Amino acid sequence: MKILGIETSGNFGGIALCEDQQCIVTKTFSGAMQHERELVPAIRDALKEVYWSMSDIDVIAVDVGPGSYTGLRIGVTCAKTLGYALNRPVVDVPVFDILAENYTSGTLPICPVIDARRKHVYACVYQIEETKKKRLTDFLVLEPEKLPDILPRPVMIFGDGILLYKEIFSQDDIIIGAEEYAVPKSENVALLGERRYESGYQCELDKLLPLYL
Repeated sequence: MKILGIETSGNFGGIALCEDQQCIVTKTFSGAMQHERELVPAIRDALKEVYWSMSDIDVIAVDVGPGSYTGLRIGVTCAKTLGYALNRPVVDVPVFDILAENYTSGTLPICPVIDARRKHVYACVYQIEETKKKRLTDFLVLEPEKLPDILPRPVMIFGDGILLYKEIFSQDDIIIGAEEYAVPKSENVALLGERRYESGYQCELDKLLPLYL
């Protein structure tokens, strides 16, 4: 199964082509918030690199956020357009799941924390079960000082919402993860999209919207 993954939730977006749970090629946009200029050329160049045509794509996976308002609209619109034009299924993937996939070594509960602006953060807590991440909470939007009260302990947290409120999260049993965990990767979008589709899930195109919470 050939998957196109689209990631436009943050400053630096990208796309990935994966096949049968193996990433074939990724393209990262060269500039911050250049998604509207670079998304379609990146898809075209990646397809050319692996000698696929657009019609070879079986499933389109897209990061639906939460994240950049404009970036999410660009990614979702592109995914919907391709879904309609190619008559292919589209799978929406929340950014929390995408970030959780960055954590590959360890068994601690984890919590991606994303800056929601206006003195709030987005968050979701996950339990590690073998190689899978199981959500322990809903997708949350809350004031940062309220998050430590609902975190299991010990726990690892990471994301762009950490630096702004580091004094709140600087506690002995809250471990702040590496900065690279905070970057949503397009290959995770594609791989998670494939898993969700194979489990029987796909979204209705006319109901596909960014996840703004």
